[in-house]
Amino acid sequence: MDSSSDLENEIINLGLVAKDYESGEEVISSNYDLSISFDELQDAFNDLHKESIKLAKLVSYSKKTI
Repeated sequence: MDSSSDLENEIINLGLVAKDYESGEEVISSNYDLSISFDELQDAFNDLHKESIKLAKLVSYSKKTI
């Protein structure tokens, strides 16, 4: 498949997802588990935030030593 065909398929898929979203129908994907609770998402976000703070400090320290 060429890249223009891939792009066309992606646009079509996005359009279908948007149409399903607007109609209020639930969009189900068999490839992903979409049953994540808000608390699980919040915990994951908090973990990522803590990790990003550590990495920002490491980058800042590295810039000082360079």
